[in-house]
Amino acid sequence: MKRVRLGVVLLLVLSVAMAGCLDNNFVYARGKSVPPGESRGWFFKGPANLTVKVTSNIPVEVEVVSSGGTVLKDFGTVREVNAVVELPKGRWKVVVRNPGNETAVIDVTIKA
Repeated sequence: MKRVRLGVVLLLVLSVAMAGCLDNNFVYARGKSVPPGESRGWFFKGPANLTVKVTSNIPVEVEVVSSGGTVLKDFGTVREVNAVVELPKGRWKVVVRNPGNETAVIDVTIKA
């Protein structure tokens, strides 16, 4: 019976935590792989000051783009980004793309 209660409590805690993640005001991913030619992306709503921190074992392309594809900020092909981007009203996406020939391993922290 205690295991059932513990499971229900754990499920509730995870549900609350996931609800916070659905708002997309914070992303933390450590050791996320990005195969050659692929990308990863995370959506955010503006207006907001978006803190973007990305580190990679190989150079990757990092951009902030609108839902329509307009580039707001292009960080270029880099191994590290540590910046604050002012997001206008709307829906925005932080994109990390791997243009190389080997798998990139990235650590990402993004918060609005």
